[in-house]
Formats: sequence, C-alpha cells, structure tokens
Amino acid sequence: METNSTYYIDLISRYFCGEATPEDILELETWVKADPANAAVFSAYHKTWNRIEGDGMHPEMNLDQEWKSLATRLNLSKENIRESKPDLRIIGSYNTTSESEIANGFAGLRFAPVRKSKIYNFSLRVAAIFLLFAIPTFLLFQYLVKSEVKQLSAGNEIMEYTLPDGSTVTLNAGAILTFPSDFDGPLRRVTLQGEAWFEVARDKTKPFIIAAGNARIRVVGTSFFVNTNTARNTREIILASGMVRVYYENSPGTAALLLPGEKVEMTAVPQEIIKSRNSDANYLAWKTRYIVFEDALLLDVIALLNKVYMTNIMLTDKRLGDCRITATFDKQSLESVLNVLKATLDLQVRNTGTEIHLSGNGCFKGM
Repeated sequence: METNSTYYIDLISRYFCGEATPEDILELETWVKADPANAAVFSAYHKTWNRIEGDGMHPEMNLDQEWKSLATRLNLSKENIRESKPDLRIIGSYNTTSESEIANGFAGLRFAPVRKSKIYNFSLRVAAIFLLFAIPTFLLFQYLVKSEVKQLSAGNEIMEYTLPDGSTVTLNAGAILTFPSDFDGPLRRVTLQGEAWFEVARDKTKPFIIAAGNARIRVVGTSFFVNTNTARNTREIILASGMVRVYYENSPGTAALLLPGEKVEMTAVPQEIIKSRNSDANYLAWKTRYIVFEDALLLDVIALLNKVYMTNIMLTDKRLGDCRITATFDKQSLESVLNVLKATLDLQVRNTGTEIHLSGNGCFKGM
C-alpha cells in the first residue's frame, strides 16, 4: 500500500469527485482508520467539500479574477485554459459518519461510493477549491479536468502502439485497449479486452494497472502477456521479466505475486488465482512467428497455425489429429509451414479460398 501523503490526498479527491473505484474506497477506508492524523486530514476535506456543496463562498467574490489567479499560480498555458469553462459534476450527497466519529478516529466508519448530482461552473469550482484547499489544488485540478479517453482496436491485424508514458503494447487481432491521453494521476490505468503483449516503462512512483474484467494486473516496469479470452473463459497472465501483482477488483488484499517464467489463470466463478510455471513455448507465436512443436498432436498444431496465421485449416479425417510432429518454424510463410506438414505426414493440401483442407493417410499409412 502506498504511504505517500500526496497519493492519499489524491485518493480523497477522487472519492469526493465520485470517481473512486471499490478498490480505491477500500484502500482509503483502511488508511483513514489506521491513524487519527489520517482521520483529521479526511475530516478537513469533508468540511471543505460540504462548504462547496452548500455554496459557502462570499457572494461578492470575483470568480473570473480568482480563476485567472489560479491559472497563473499553476503556470498553465493558454492552450490548457478552456475559454468555454465547461461544466463539471460535483457531489450532491454521500454517506459518511458524524463529526464526533471523525474526531474519535472514525470508529465504525463505513465508506460508500459517492453519488454525483449537481452541476457547477468550472471556474467557480476550481477557484473555490483553490481558496479552500490551497496546497492540493493542482492534484484536484488534474482529476477535474479529465484526459481524453482513447481506444485502440486491432481489428483483423496485429497492432503495435506506444502509450503516453513510453510503454509499448502489441495487440493481437480483435483486441481492444482503452487508456487516457495522459497518465497524469498517481496510477497508469488501462483496460484490455483480448490478447496483448506489454512492455511497461519503469516508474516506481506511478504503478501501471491493467483492468481485464474484474481482474487487476499491477506492475512498475516489466514485460508480460495477457489474454482475457481463453478457451476456459479465464484471464491468463504470463510474465517474461520483472514482477507482477494480480488480484480481483473487489478483493485487492488477496493477491498473487508473479515472477519471470510463471503464469496465472484467474477464474470468474469462483474467484480463484491459480499460479504455475509456464510450459507453453508458443504463447507469443502470434507476435513473433517463432513456433516450436515437440511431438505435438496435429490437432494442436492446426489450432495454433489458425491463430498465428489467422486462417481456417481443417482436417478432412479426424483421425489425422492424432498424428504427431516435431518441427521449428521461424517467421516462415503459411505456405512453407504447410509444405513441411505435407512432406512429413504425406498429406494433401487443398485451398478453397476460405478454407484449407488437409487430407491423406498421414501417420495411418499402410493401415
């Protein structure tokens, strides 16, 4: 758990903005209850947000002037100051305990998600927060002015992309990655659907978190593979270098630490994290086109080739699936791979345009 004070100020800000996840709320609750000093900090912010909610500002305040002053003190460029000052949402109501409980160290406190309601003018809200909070204004400003959300969709081809922090991601066909245009908060958060290879730029002060359904993958700087669409409907993570922590969104305290050469499978129902050594030499074949078969069943060979080359190879006789092959392919074309199978197992290859049919006696020759 992070102990840096600016991190928890930022977490409190997200909570009152209604942007905190269940995982954030649990972490904030633990921190507040851990020390009366932490409770006092939360109490001060609680009172401040109540003042904002109740419009507790002097009616003669020159908000435009305060906004200009704020912008100057934050050293914002003209491009970053939006002339239209768009409306942003602020808390309408939220659940908390009494002031006496806060003073007594939040005994029995239970946090709940903040419910958003009222709409306030942007310059009014930022100026008010600056006057009331002073020190953490810039942290709040980062969250009130949200980064643009971007989405990458690999379609029918593999896609490589460099993220705002310098991390690189390779998406397999059909994969979708969602991320902000700037990682300007305390965490680098992205959401993944499908298969991807990540090489995360190292930054100890700003962990990188991947959301894959209810699974969470937390890293600082490392390279690893993620598949959210396995045949068993699990989340699969295979680590190549560095270190990875995996857990469920609603249970961050129950986590598994992954070391190089290890993999985990995360099941949805029941929620389980199953760790083992990775024995699949071809888990990155879709990216590298380096394929190794060691006495592999032809049925498994065909399944992998269909995935790597995004084609549809079929066996006309199911018995052929039990034939075995040992071979290595390094960035070879599909035609070259099929020619090796043809010569090794005495198969016939017929391409219909939409399907590739393999037939013949194969390993059953002479029977």
